[in-house]
Order: sequence, then structure tokens, then C-alpha cells
Amino acid sequence: MKTVLLLAGLVALVMGSAVPHHHDILLKTVEPKFVEYQKKILHLFENSEQIDYHSDYYKVGKDYDIEANIQNYSNKQAVEEFLLLYRTGTLPKYYKFSIFYERMRDEAIALFHVLYYAKDFETFYKTAAWAKVYMNEEQFFYAYYIAIVQRADTDGIVLPAPYEVYPQFFFNSEIMHKLYRAKMQNNVFDEKLAAQYGMVKENNDYIFYANYSTSLSYPNKEQKLSYFTEDIGLNSYYFYFHSQMPFWWKSEKLNILKDRLGEVFFYYYQQLLARYYLERLPHGLGEIPEFSWYSKFKSGYYPQLPAHYINYVQRSNDYNLHNEKNYEYIRFLDTYEKTFFQFLQKAEFKSPEKEMNYVGNYWHMNSDLYAEQSNKDLHQYSYEIIARHVLGASPKPFDKYTFMPSALDFYQTSLRDPAFYQLYQRIIDYLIDYKQYVKPYNHNDLHFVGVKINDVEVSELVTYFDYFDYNVTNSAYYNKEELKAYPVNYIVRQPRLNHKPFNVKIDVKSDVASDAVFKIFIGPKFHANGYPVNIEDDWMKFYELDWFVQKLVPGENKIERKSSEFVLFKDDSVSINEIYKWLEQGKVPYDMSVQPDNMPRRLMLPKGSLGGFPFQLFVYVYPYNSVKKGENVFENYILDNKPFGYPFDRPVREAYFRQPNVFFKDVRIYHKDAYFPYELNVPSYFLQKKN
Repeated sequence: MKTVLLLAGLVALVMGSAVPHHHDILLKTVEPKFVEYQKKILHLFENSEQIDYHSDYYKVGKDYDIEANIQNYSNKQAVEEFLLLYRTGTLPKYYKFSIFYERMRDEAIALFHVLYYAKDFETFYKTAAWAKVYMNEEQFFYAYYIAIVQRADTDGIVLPAPYEVYPQFFFNSEIMHKLYRAKMQNNVFDEKLAAQYGMVKENNDYIFYANYSTSLSYPNKEQKLSYFTEDIGLNSYYFYFHSQMPFWWKSEKLNILKDRLGEVFFYYYQQLLARYYLERLPHGLGEIPEFSWYSKFKSGYYPQLPAHYINYVQRSNDYNLHNEKNYEYIRFLDTYEKTFFQFLQKAEFKSPEKEMNYVGNYWHMNSDLYAEQSNKDLHQYSYEIIARHVLGASPKPFDKYTFMPSALDFYQTSLRDPAFYQLYQRIIDYLIDYKQYVKPYNHNDLHFVGVKINDVEVSELVTYFDYFDYNVTNSAYYNKEELKAYPVNYIVRQPRLNHKPFNVKIDVKSDVASDAVFKIFIGPKFHANGYPVNIEDDWMKFYELDWFVQKLVPGENKIERKSSEFVLFKDDSVSINEIYKWLEQGKVPYDMSVQPDNMPRRLMLPKGSLGGFPFQLFVYVYPYNSVKKGENVFENYILDNKPFGYPFDRPVREAYFRQPNVFFKDVRIYHKDAYFPYELNVPSYFLQKKN
């Protein structure tokens, strides 16, 4: 007879199966033509590793001839280059694809060019249908996804979440094995026994309760953060960023922030690392560890991700980076870093404010560093790419298509590996070294004449874990009859960090009528060792929450911002099935259409503690100077002419931040209910005894 503990766990599992829908979905009305385009695009994302021979796209793609329609592309040379690659052989189907390997990258970029340079939507769709039928599945997904982001006629198209198109990048192999077994057994199994292993049936859906990786994957303290580093929304956020600004695509063609690409690189990674650092603090982990290319790398990682034929490579604790395989790589990395220091020491940067773009591009190694006429792929000499290969610990590729994957080989999985944060903290530290040469803001730069923040009130800040369902049906394989209509849906149910809604009230006294910009940051109050944070040393650890324009009137101004209004975040993505339902009403989810690249709203706050973990809010108000809006999604969110992250875009002087228009507010973040995500999960993870 099993103990009461197990019975309680079974009851909790059944009761927990009634998952609330967290979406108060903001919708956007679209035209019938848009609906037609949207449906065609979505169909190509279904069955990511199979061809549906009954589908419309197959009928279009199997007989489409790119060369015969070359006049329908605005760049004929790009089409000819792709066809040359295709005829000499491209990545076979069912192979893993990574943009960080030269030949696979060349093919993916060439395919992207053909998709991008299609003169109209119909040509684009026919080309995509052809590629879906004949090209490698992951390579097609990569090029197709980015082409949709970059094309003008697909602006606003809703892209399905990466974790729904390719779920294999987002959950561990344990779930895959359960799913495959259920499918192979024709979804017939002992429901009581299955429930003990986190498998339940709800209506026509099969639910798989998923935990995050344990110490089997993280043989170190980094395991405490797996709920954050493995969050499907966070990892999708990173893939979205790359889709908006792929390193191999010139900004002149990209038409995004042409003179600020390097600045965006710094801002994005600095903010991502600041958010990660804040998540470390309540767990007592402190600073992101530093490492040397010539010493052992302390943080091991054993990914449990499912792969096609070759398992993901594993890196042990105290892995020796400087080994025979890596001698040449590390010599390059070391020289690259020293070259940058030489530039700094020789004061090569004559105009620091303008040089930020170049410095960011130097570390991003994007195409803006290369001459337009260069016909060689110089990205193989990228600091980022080579560093990923070294830290990923995989052997050198066996041939141009066969490699042993590491988590760092894919944008969808990079954030799972502790090495990612240590690598990019290293890069950001070099950029911060450069920032020391940038003139800091003085008192007058930061001052707002006649404006004072009297007080800031913040409602209770509470984090918790709640269930989130996402459809992983794409990871199963179906016969021809099943492809006509899915007999069932396979759903992964996983606890994810969330927070309760909160408000920030700002009491401002103004002597003038003026438009003003408000910024709200959250930052550490104390270091992990208990010492107070010094803003001059830790300005880069403040994470931006909100950025908005407000009209001030003479006298008292009471301003209230709801957390749901914070503009730098997006709501959870909805499934493809839900998107189809909304399309029948001529609507699409607003956030997925307009701001898909924002950070998930549920990850706004770092996890709190039972007694309330101390942080501080930084609230700043300054005069508004408008800027012309751009056509790109990034440019639409630029409110003024200040650098990204202002005023924390450079080293600060604390004395200048003690001004009437600046306010520091001490806050505590509490965590309620289950403290660990596995407490919400399957009973077999709890201690069980038998009489």
C-alpha cells in the first residue's frame, strides 16, 4: 500500500490539471488579404519534420521551378548563387542544422536571399513551399522564419512560437520518450499508472507534466536557476532577437537602426545579463563567474535535450578548455581580445559616442565590419562563433554536415548553458572597458529644471509558479491518414515563473508644463556577500522595466503605471490552433503581431523569497525630445534621442544621480505558494514508500 504522500500527490496532479488560461488576449483586427497570407504562412510551420502530401503547399512546392521564374526575384544573382549551391548538394533532410558552421550557414543565407528577394507574396509563398518540400527541415525553418521577419509584405504576420514549431529544442528527452511511447501505443495506456509518471488525458489532449533539468544536467549550483534558463519564453526571446538582427545580414539591407547596430548589441546583452544576475541573487549565487581560456572551466553542463541521431555533447565540471583541439581557436580568441585592448590603450577611438556602433560590431562580428564586395564568409573567424565552439566542448565536425551538437550551437538552446552567460559577461566587460572612455553624464545632463519626484509607491511584489501549456504535437510523426486531421494533441504542462500584477505610483511636482520621459529600472540592493550596492560600480546591473512619455502640468502630478502597461514586455504566445480560431474572426493576437521580440511579461520580476528579497527601483524623469518613428519594430519603440538604456548606458557618478528628478525606492519581492517548480509536478518526483 502506498503512503498518503503518494495519494496526495496524485490528487494534486488531477486537481492541477485544470490549468487556468492566463491570456486576456489583446487582439488586432486585420484585413481579409492578411488573413489569407497568415493562413498560408502558418501551414508551412505545421509538421515541422514531415511533408503533408495532401496539403496545398505540397501541390504548389513539388512542381515549382525557381530558375524558370527567376524574373520574379529582384536579385537574380542571389537566385543563381542559391541554385549553384543546391545543385552541388545541400544539407540532407533530418540532419541537425546550426548557423554556426560555415557550409550550413552559406546554404541557409542563400535560401534566405531567395525568399527575401521574391518580388511579391505569391512568389515568396511558392518559393517557401518548394523549400519546405526539398530542403532540410531545420534549415528551412531558420531561413523562412527570418525572411518573414524581414520582408515588408509580411510585416505584422504572426509567427508561431519557436517552441511550438520545434519543441525538441525546448524540453528534455524524458518528455520525448513519453510522447513517442504514447504515440506508438496508439495512445492507449493505464491511466492510473501513467498519472504517476506525469501523463494524463484531458478530453482529446494528452498532457505531459515536465520538470526542469536537475543536477544530472547541472552538476553544480547553476541547477537552482534551471526554471529560468530553460524557460521556453526566455529562449524564444533570444531566437527572436537573432531573427530581427542576424549577424550575417548587413544593416543597410536590414534597414534597422543603421548607425546603432553595435549599440543595440551592447544594450541587449547587457540587459539580458542584468536580468540573469538579478535572478541569481535570491539563490545566493552572486556574481557571474569569470573564466580564463587557459584554465579549467568550472561550470559543467550535461544537456538532456533530444537529438536526431547524435546526443548533445556534455561538458564536465573543471573542463580543460586549453586542449589540443582548441589550441588554434584559443590563440585566435586571445589575439582578438588583446587587439581590442591595444585599440583602447592607443586611444584609437577619437569620437567615443559615435564609435559605440563600431565597438559593438567588433564583438558581434556582424557583416557591417566587412566590405560589401567581400566574397568570402569571414564569419568563420567570428569571436562569438569560435568561443561557442570552444565552450560547447564538442569535437570538430566530422564533415561539413555532421557535427556533435552542443547547446551553444543553437539560439533556441544557448541560454540553458551556464557557459553562455559567462561568455557574454566577458564580452560585455570588454565593452564596459571601452565605456570608461566615454564622457559620463554630469549634473546638467541629468537635471530636469523645475521637476521633482516627491515619492514613489509600489504595491506588493509577489512571484509564484503557475502551469503553462504548450502544444508539442509537431514533435510527433504521423502517417498519411493522421496528417489529414490530427487525432489528438500532445501538450507539455510545465510550471513557469510568474508574478502578480502590481502598480507603481509616482508623485511628481512640476513648475512647468512639459512632456517628460519616465524610466523605471530594477536593480540589486545588496551584493550576495551582504554589502550594499554602489551605483558607480554596479550601474550595468540595473534592468529596464518601463519607458513612457507623460505630459506634466504645473503643480502636483499623480502618475500610476500598471505592470501590464510596461512597454518592454509581451504576453505569452498562443498556440497555432488558437491563432486559426482568431483568424476566422479576422483577428490576430496583438503582441505576437506587433512586438513578438519583447521579453515575456511573466519574467519581469526576479523570483522573490519567502521573507521578501530586497531590490531597489530606480525612477527617472527627464525632458522629452521626440524622434522620427521608423518602419521597423525596433524603431517603433524608440521614444526619444537618448542612447538605449539611458542613463545607465555608461559609467555614472553617484553624486550626479542625487537629483530631484531621480528617485531610488527600496522594495522587497516575495515568493508565494510552491517555492520550487517541481513541487507542482508529478508525484513520482517525491519520496515514495511501500509497506
